Amino acid sequence: LSRIRNAYPAFDLKTNTGKIWSVATRFPDHVFRESKFRFSVWTDSSPYPLLLTQHAGSTTHDLIAEILRCTNQYPVQGECLLSVCGSDEFLQNDHTLGSHESLRKATTCIQLRLHDARNLKQSLARTHEDDQRKFGVNQLLEDTCAWRLTLQNLLSVIMKYRGQVEYLLQNEHAVDNVIEVAKTICSVLCFVETRDITDAVQKLHAVPLVKLQDDLLLTFIYLSFLSALIEAAVTELSMAISCLIHVYSRSFDANFQLASIPKIPLCADISLDSQLSFTVYAAHNIPEAWVNSIIDALPWETMLTIKLLGVNNASKNAEVLAWTCSPLYPKEQLIHGTVLLSMTLYSMLPTTMITPGICSTDPPTSVTLQIDFPETNLEFIKPEPEERRDDLEEPAEDCLKHIARFSQRHSLLLLSEQQRRILWFYRYYCNNQNCSLPLVLGSAPSWDRTTVSEVYAVLRRWRFSNPLEALGLLTFSFPDQDIRRTAVQQIENMSNDELLEYLPQLVQVLKFEWNLESPLVKLLLNRSLQSIQVAHQLYWLLKNAQNEVNFRIWYQKILAALRFCAGKALNNEFSKEEKLIRILEDIAKNVKAASDPKRKEVLKVELNRLQQLFQEIKVCRLPLNPALVVQGIEADSCSYFTSNAFPLKISFISANAPSGNINVIFKMGDDLRQDMLVLQIIRVMDSIWLREGLNMQMIIYRCLSTGKGQGLVQMVPDATTLAKIHRESGLIGPLKENTIKKWFHNHHPLESSYQEAIRNFFYSCAGWCVVTFILGVCDRHSDNIMLTNAGHMFHIDFGRFLGHAQTFGSIRRDRAPFIFTSEMEYFITEGGKNPQRFQEFVELCCRAYNIVRKHSQLLLNLLEMMLHAGLPELNSIQDLKYVYDNLRPHDSDLQATSYFTRKIKESLECFPVKLNNFIHTLVQMSVTGSEKQPAPETVPQEWMMLDAEKSIARATILGFNKKSECLYLVQVVQTCNVVTFVEKSFDQFSKLHSQLQKLFPSHALPEFPHSWHLPYTDLEHKRVKDLNLYLKQLLSGSRKLAKNELVLSFFLNGCKSTSARDSSSVTLGPQSSDHKPGVQLVISYESTCLTIMLKHMRNIHLPDGSVPSAHAEFYLLPDPYEVSRRKTRTAPKSSDPTYNEIVVYDKVTELQGRILKVVVKSKGIFVGAVNIQLSCVQLNEEKWYPLGNSII
Repeated sequence: LSRIRNAYPAFDLKTNTGKIWSVATRFPDHVFRESKFRFSVWTDSSPYPLLLTQHAGSTTHDLIAEILRCTNQYPVQGECLLSVCGSDEFLQNDHTLGSHESLRKATTCIQLRLHDARNLKQSLARTHEDDQRKFGVNQLLEDTCAWRLTLQNLLSVIMKYRGQVEYLLQNEHAVDNVIEVAKTICSVLCFVETRDITDAVQKLHAVPLVKLQDDLLLTFIYLSFLSALIEAAVTELSMAISCLIHVYSRSFDANFQLASIPKIPLCADISLDSQLSFTVYAAHNIPEAWVNSIIDALPWETMLTIKLLGVNNASKNAEVLAWTCSPLYPKEQLIHGTVLLSMTLYSMLPTTMITPGICSTDPPTSVTLQIDFPETNLEFIKPEPEERRDDLEEPAEDCLKHIARFSQRHSLLLLSEQQRRILWFYRYYCNNQNCSLPLVLGSAPSWDRTTVSEVYAVLRRWRFSNPLEALGLLTFSFPDQDIRRTAVQQIENMSNDELLEYLPQLVQVLKFEWNLESPLVKLLLNRSLQSIQVAHQLYWLLKNAQNEVNFRIWYQKILAALRFCAGKALNNEFSKEEKLIRILEDIAKNVKAASDPKRKEVLKVELNRLQQLFQEIKVCRLPLNPALVVQGIEADSCSYFTSNAFPLKISFISANAPSGNINVIFKMGDDLRQDMLVLQIIRVMDSIWLREGLNMQMIIYRCLSTGKGQGLVQMVPDATTLAKIHRESGLIGPLKENTIKKWFHNHHPLESSYQEAIRNFFYSCAGWCVVTFILGVCDRHSDNIMLTNAGHMFHIDFGRFLGHAQTFGSIRRDRAPFIFTSEMEYFITEGGKNPQRFQEFVELCCRAYNIVRKHSQLLLNLLEMMLHAGLPELNSIQDLKYVYDNLRPHDSDLQATSYFTRKIKESLECFPVKLNNFIHTLVQMSVTGSEKQPAPETVPQEWMMLDAEKSIARATILGFNKKSECLYLVQVVQTCNVVTFVEKSFDQFSKLHSQLQKLFPSHALPEFPHSWHLPYTDLEHKRVKDLNLYLKQLLSGSRKLAKNELVLSFFLNGCKSTSARDSSSVTLGPQSSDHKPGVQLVISYESTCLTIMLKHMRNIHLPDGSVPSAHAEFYLLPDPYEVSRRKTRTAPKSSDPTYNEIVVYDKVTELQGRILKVVVKSKGIFVGAVNIQLSCVQLNEEKWYPLGNSII
């Protein structure tokens, strides 16, 4: 730890910035080529913000330069930084704007503040005093252990023992007192009494104590002899006690050790060829047993496991009473001498996870096992890399194809024994092009020295294509420390922000490390010193990992090391966050325990504790995000949800102005670790899409488990559940087709705004279809699907995934592959007006699915690394195989496209989904209707719903932009504390006033500022003042005026999106102006195999103009025997049907002179046809072919 800390001293301002940097991910330049961001920038040079539009591909440094030029401060002395208003998060100057997650996911005009770096306080930076602090693991762990032996405990009984020994040597009748004190020493040392102590006590008891003789000479001789016997026995007892103290301090965490180590017996004659043997001493004189194995055949990572069995009197069966384990080579030397092992009682032995992490070195509180190993100084000699090809011939091409096919399994756990044998046999012909290193090394038949030397040879010559490939080497399948060291060396190539994505998995695999000075532990501590984001997330992940009983002490020690490295300021923040969580936990328990009539009152009283906490600590960072600083709560906005666990909704007051309240949910009784994992995997998929230039408009909220069965959930503003939307449409709302479309129309009276909502829904719905299918997310009723007013769809509550659906008897509740209903299709196609949008939706889904499939190895590795996390629904190979089967990495893109299209059709045609939503809505409406007293939150499971009723608290003009027509930036604060921004011109304000005069002729409206003006220079500043007065009077006056739909839509529906788009950007895909009928095909040809995919048809009609139920027939000409006919399924009643079906012709030796004839029919009636010269076709490309009205 000292070496790690010294590598990043406090004076190194590059690593110890004390700032929280916004997470940035590098994407290809073309991803944000067309995107722009609108910024409102606050500076010290003006009371009004500066309005700017900047390309997403520009760097933060470019934006700062533009700001300085606009404010006449360019060039400036020293470095400038930009922070995100409402948080302590700073943008990274050398990264592009689009690479910052905080900007990319923003949905309104982005507010920034410009800072002079020289004037910023380094509140979280480590100090020189932190660097001088000495590390003491016992001091850092003292609050986490129930009882710990201290030097003072032991010294007091040793001093008593010494006094009794001195008294015994003067008065031979005090033997019993010495023995009693010796037993006290044993009891202090966890009641361990070694055989040496037992023998010494027996000798002391055996000293003859007889009456003195009258003969003085005989008396003197006898006393001298007796004194020598007592002195020898006491010396032997003292030596035995010293050995016990030495063994204890060596075996367990203790803050003491002997000044001089007792003399070690002569080493036994042991070599590498010897049998492994040792003597086992039980706590109650169990007879010795001998365990035999050849030492040379055991790898360095061997673990000894010992079980204590007892015979059940009733069943006469042997049962495990306790178990313990120990490394064979602690500290790189064969275990030797007397060892004490603390035994774990009654719990099941985790046979798949025997690692040093579960070896408790805490002072034992129950059974202690004493084992005497032979004394030896035998050290482990690591095998050298050595290739043994044994004249192996190079594999044939077919064999290499087999290897490549095996590698598509991506997980070692999914390989059969036969496949492993083949991979190991051809290990020297595997490379990063045809296989992955974890599969090759994991296929090694054993871990003996010969095999390990070959493993090292393969490891040394391997060339990694990507650091992420090394994640698979950190799973439980690879205990070898050299392999794990190589994996960490690759992971070191990741940036801190990239490492953040995979931190939960890296914390989990810490339990497979061999010691606390492993490369992975060092890597995580190093990065925590470089990044506050890493340190903060690592802290809470380690804190949560302590709930795993067998690894509690292991994680406590790593957490202690992190706190030592973090510095005083950051540790103070951790302490404040812990206090906050403890109070929230108490409040949640008390609210849940209260009776229904008193629950609201209990919450109100309990919230006072939070108010008192903030009076004490002033400000606190939220565990969800260290950049969010809060200074109190708004008690009136806090409430609870009426589900079984009664989660709390807490409204925190942000310490960073201008900003609205920060709303979070605190849940008790749910294991949020599973939600964290699902959201993390979805975030990884979203990052993969963005790197491929595909922005799926995903909203992925934050979730953090803060302890066993408790945690925090971020609330997404301006969102409501699909269930609530259904209820607003009446009892049969879930069965109507136009429910979603109608809801969005009500929120977006402007056509451009409505089209933008369709676009957001189009992309986000496709993204969530793909991720929920791959991960098998279940329990998808309408209360677990949410929509934002801007059109984004997202899912919540991931308590069930990997296909573990609820069942009613033998009937699965989740029948559809994922949720995509006819009302969603109705909204996307605008009620059938744009049917080709459905084709675009299918194309988007399939493209997103194929992009993710290319990264199947990464996703399977991330899940495999969590197999031993204790998650209820991810604990077996079958769970991994479920995801593998959904990813289908062995399929071609065409095959996967056809497969996923079928899943879309299955979901669309699955009526039980609608029935399920209907029943769910019916139950919720009956529950709500039967309640005598309205609950604080009327909908049980709207985890992220803010107040749906629109109401504006205030609207304030913050500044203006003179670059074109003068636009005023208006900050709109809703009564639910949601803050949005709109840009309006003076003419637009004037038009609003005119419309209000027509609507409310009898109302006294505020006086509107004059449009004419005298020729003076500060016109806009005067208008800002006049318009703000007008807005204040308008919104604080008549409630009928303030809540009028015209006023609400003026301020709320014109909110600027983060990305600046033209109205033309609302188009969802490549729009064709060709209204002629056609078919879209992809034709490929490889190794005499001709493959045709029929993707879509467009603008097809029957001769009478009606809509056909079409299918396609394929013929490969010439076809003298008429055997080439292939037929697709029938698409019911559609002029723009989607198929994505594959037709295959084998043994096609050449394409020259061959013609593909495609005929479209509807129930036997001819619709259209086309002949395609195959020799002229561009292979593997999507192309539309026009359909003629006759067969050629």
